[in-house]
Amino acid sequence: MENSDFIVANEVYIKTDRQQGNMVILKESEDAGQYFLMFVGDSEITAIAKEKGFVEPKRPLTHDTYLTILERAGVRFLRVEIYTMKENTYYARIVAEINGEEVVFDSRPSDAVALALHEKCPILVNRKLLRRELTPEEVQEYESIIKTVKF
Repeated sequence: MENSDFIVANEVYIKTDRQQGNMVILKESEDAGQYFLMFVGDSEITAIAKEKGFVEPKRPLTHDTYLTILERAGVRFLRVEIYTMKENTYYARIVAEINGEEVVFDSRPSDAVALALHEKCPILVNRKLLRRELTPEEVQEYESIIKTVKF
């Protein structure tokens, strides 16, 4: 895939909702009309929140330990890519440099995002995975349709 197939997610938002669950929202910019949304578990949202500076655990999280070991081993992280969805599951990969060679690792998107935030490396999202934000008119139209549908 070419890099033009991807956007760089410069904005990472997290939202927790008791009914909907934990959400991570990635956007190219704050005012971008498209976004990527994924639902994640409690430990994943904690790792991302830690990297965003929202929580400070008393002890290192699992990914902190692994990243410290990899850093000492000379691994350099270049980027993460959320590249496809199969059977309602998103797939990501981590691209690193080890001994001058570019190496690709399979990853869960939530782990890749936490790693990218920690390492300050780019988060790329395939454009095909982006959702379009609804205009206020579209929201109003959908709300009126929902009111007329009998369940």
